[in-house]
Amino acid sequence: MELVIGIDVSKKKLDLSVYDGTKHQAFCIQNSKKGIISFLKSYVSRMEECLFVMEATGVYHLNLVTIIYDMGFKVGVVNPLRIKRFAQMKMIRVKTDSADARIIAEYGFEQPVSPFNPRSKERQKIINLLKGIEAHSKTKDAYYNRLKALLQDPGYEKTVVISYRKIIRSLNREIKKFEQDLKKLVLTHYPETYAQLMKIDSVGFKTAVIIIGYFGRFEDFENSKQVASFIGINPSPKESGSSVRGRGRISKKGNTYIRKQLFMTSLSAMQHNKTCKEIYDRLKSKGKEHKVCRVAVMNKLVKQIFAILKYDRAYDPNYCRNILLN
Repeated sequence: MELVIGIDVSKKKLDLSVYDGTKHQAFCIQNSKKGIISFLKSYVSRMEECLFVMEATGVYHLNLVTIIYDMGFKVGVVNPLRIKRFAQMKMIRVKTDSADARIIAEYGFEQPVSPFNPRSKERQKIINLLKGIEAHSKTKDAYYNRLKALLQDPGYEKTVVISYRKIIRSLNREIKKFEQDLKKLVLTHYPETYAQLMKIDSVGFKTAVIIIGYFGRFEDFENSKQVASFIGINPSPKESGSSVRGRGRISKKGNTYIRKQLFMTSLSAMQHNKTCKEIYDRLKSKGKEHKVCRVAVMNKLVKQIFAILKYDRAYDPNYCRNILLN
């Protein structure tokens, strides 16, 4: 069995636990490129026998996992919820950074861990630009609402109004620049994928760019159900025995940003995408609520996008009907 190194990641430091199946050896280093490389060179000599395991922690683990991967070590990034449930199963009550590192190491030793596959630099740039647009849009909306509220005051200060309008114009310019950079990046590096997505009825520029940035051509996914789970639009029934019959909902345990964009896209899909419209109309005729119908449309749209990119197919609005006829 290989040596497993569990890492608890924080902004400034890394707590590591080297575990061989019987005992732990603890280390604490700086969360910096220098600190990470120094540890790897001085301590880990046989890279083929080491597996590094850590939780996904927003952005703080990205530098670490990239360095470890680039140096040729095996590394896996695990959903924090899995580590939490693993600790509960072992009835561990201690909650410290070093204790978390030990739990992560034991999880990596006892459970299968999928190897880390980094996104391309171009896809990561797309995601960063999308996040920049989202951040600027939220700030712009906040200033726009402040401006509207201020103008309701008969004694408002003109200099404040001018300042707010200047900030809003500046943010609009930055958003437009980011959008231009996005389009250039996508057309330069992913022209075929972008063209395939834009042929799908109701899929627009933003949805296409999000799919390319976060999923590529779904190399890391085996089926559309995994994609739906990643986004958080998979069903989450609440049933137990004969007494518990909770109302079924989507899990929402996924990427909120993608889910929000797909929900907006579903509004167009249920009107202009033939297959999605048929699903919406059928469910609506059965008395289903509007939101339930839209979630079904979202799932259908995900299946269409997945099939087209994963299996390199052309979009055909009559695909299902042609299959039945043949």
